[in-house]
Amino acid sequence: MQKKITWTLTGFSVACLSAVVWPVLPHPLLLTVILLAACLFHSFEGLRRHLSFVPPLARNRLPGWCTYSAHTFAIGFIAGSLWMASLGYWYLCWQLPEDNNRQISVFMLQVAESQSTGPDMCRVKGVPVTARFTDKILKPKVLLYWRTENQSCPLSGQTVQVSARLKKPSGLRNPGAPDRMKWLLSERIVRTGSIKTLTTAATPRINTLHENITKLIDTHDLPNGKWSRSLLVGNRDTLTAADWELLKNSGTAHLFSISGMHLGLVALWVTLLTRLVVPVLQLLTGRKQQRNMRPLVAVAVILLCLVYAALANWQLPVVRALLLVAVFIWQQSISRHICINQRVWLMIGLCCVLFPFSLFSGGFYLSLMAVILIWFLSWRYKPVLLTLSDKIRWAIKLQLMLSIILCPLTLLWFDEQSFIAPLINLLAIPAITLLLPVGLTGLTLMDVMPVFSSLLLHNFDAGLGHLMFLIEVSTRDTLLIAPAFSTTSLISILLGIVIAVLPTFPRKWYLAGSLVLPAITDKMTFSSEYWYLHVFDAGQGTALMVSRDSDAVLIDTGPAFSGNSVLKNQVAPALTALGIESIRYVFISHHDNDHAGGMPWLSDIAQITDPPSVITPTDKCQHGFSLRFMGLTIKSLWPEKGNAIKGNNYSCVLVISDEVHTILAPGDIERWAEYELLYSQRLPEADILIAPHHGSRTSSGNAFIRTVSPRWVVYTQGIDNRWGFPDASVTKRFSTLKATQIKTAESGYLRFRLSPNDVTVHRRSQSAARRWYHRQ
Repeated sequence: MQKKITWTLTGFSVACLSAVVWPVLPHPLLLTVILLAACLFHSFEGLRRHLSFVPPLARNRLPGWCTYSAHTFAIGFIAGSLWMASLGYWYLCWQLPEDNNRQISVFMLQVAESQSTGPDMCRVKGVPVTARFTDKILKPKVLLYWRTENQSCPLSGQTVQVSARLKKPSGLRNPGAPDRMKWLLSERIVRTGSIKTLTTAATPRINTLHENITKLIDTHDLPNGKWSRSLLVGNRDTLTAADWELLKNSGTAHLFSISGMHLGLVALWVTLLTRLVVPVLQLLTGRKQQRNMRPLVAVAVILLCLVYAALANWQLPVVRALLLVAVFIWQQSISRHICINQRVWLMIGLCCVLFPFSLFSGGFYLSLMAVILIWFLSWRYKPVLLTLSDKIRWAIKLQLMLSIILCPLTLLWFDEQSFIAPLINLLAIPAITLLLPVGLTGLTLMDVMPVFSSLLLHNFDAGLGHLMFLIEVSTRDTLLIAPAFSTTSLISILLGIVIAVLPTFPRKWYLAGSLVLPAITDKMTFSSEYWYLHVFDAGQGTALMVSRDSDAVLIDTGPAFSGNSVLKNQVAPALTALGIESIRYVFISHHDNDHAGGMPWLSDIAQITDPPSVITPTDKCQHGFSLRFMGLTIKSLWPEKGNAIKGNNYSCVLVISDEVHTILAPGDIERWAEYELLYSQRLPEADILIAPHHGSRTSSGNAFIRTVSPRWVVYTQGIDNRWGFPDASVTKRFSTLKATQIKTAESGYLRFRLSPNDVTVHRRSQSAARRWYHRQ
């Protein structure tokens, strides 16, 4: 029976985990029919096996236990597929059709998280108040932005009435860049939008333990309060962009995001203190009979872990870790032996049922792999932990091995890994282990012993300040590993490292080397025989690149927003993934934010070792300007020489050609500039045209279209943009020429390969990386 349950859980968990890479969702009705058929077949075979009237000779023809186990695994797999498919359809059904995106919706919202993102700007994440039963259980969220106009942001826990313009969740799709759609799915965010008006409802706001303790911490005026709040109660609202950059560069962000590690430290200290205090109390009370400590330790661990989870505002990583701690204690308390693999599949299965959307977040896999690796390495090396020095040496060895093995997984989910992170964590984790109980004890004694509590909190804060100073000093000019490895290569490296630490078996190192070797040649390179036009998915903005071999020229940088930019978040990772090693020139068509917003972030591009030449329409990028780049000719047709005017009609109009194929990038010119170019007879025929002004109705006149006569037209525009780009009249005019029209909002990143014989196009939306949650 126990084996059957294990195989069923294994199949169920494998199916749930596989949903991360499904290209499409299987139909629930089909899965239900298959599941019922499999269960009936399995029950029939089980009944045949146990019927007493089956002759002994006929029993040999019954399915063996291997086949029976495969049937059990298949039932679990189908059930897991049905579970995840049902959740996937629920998620997609919540998304609005495009026709409704321009409507204003009025609804009640329970605020889950509110954060100021800049002057007069607020980001609100909350749960809509609905009457549907499934929504009350799954709690779909909306992510809204609000221009406050000198009003205060709503507080967590409040119920507010909002009037907002909602739309489907969406994200930019570029190679090597973070997948925002996967993050939105993991957070159960079904709609995004902007708030027009917000009114606080009359319902009273519930003060949680998390908020009350946060306010009490603030009254102590701690010099390092932002770090203390992050570590003690998981409140990271006051951390700045520079703070997050420090944590990323040092590889210590996990220390200030309360998770299973922190709950494990609490459980560890509670266990040690309980085993120390209870015998002392027994001696003081005169009891000589020795008691069984296991039930007392289990109760104390569960109770204090519950309090700590409430203190952390029931954040998902903490709740998930609390569940795993409870399962572990339950398994320790029952008399039946449960092996490690059964524990692992039981915990994974429970997470798949209770927290299915967390399967799409990187933190889940890092936490899961860390737990599995600790068990695996303890089994593999069987450390002898008799003395304190033995335990310290094993802890150091374990931390280093975890950092090395988890490095491919970190690169897979976050695209970056700090080179010095393993060494910093060797210092930071023991320091946090010692500091955390001091701070939590100070919080516990706030009402009972306020003076002593204040002393503990200030000592905790001072120790944390020294630790952060050391982290800051050690990460100056640190090296971030961000190789252009594909998902397949990173998984191969991970498997190769795991095989390397396995016990010796024939051809072990040959197998490990064969798995790691492909990553050496994995970096994407482009033949110098061809040249390429890359159109990045920049939302409502433009970011282009022309490349040959590993050299490139950027044309526009995309927009900037809320202290960040598309250039830093999307284009820079894509350049690394595409194998671009140097940027020679940066052309700016004009100075609007959607084209030049990323200029302040040019230094963040690793490929720019020497400052590139920045060419604008008020400096060089004017009629008569021309340069040669890797066998290509890049010349400007407009504006006139000596131009000092900034604006759409004075955008730099670029022509890139190899004398066989031609690309025209006209920026945001409108009808007047088009007529000027037509009058001067400068416009060439082009194979690829970047639609002027994103396809605005004020551009792309009939005469301009007939003269350029493009084979492909690319509209660089955002999903459901408020201007309605591209305009229907524009797309109709290009249709008369039978030109292929592509919208970056639908295709994602585009790459045109131009060879002497032909032009081919690759769309990100049609690549193997497309998943079911990318459906537009």
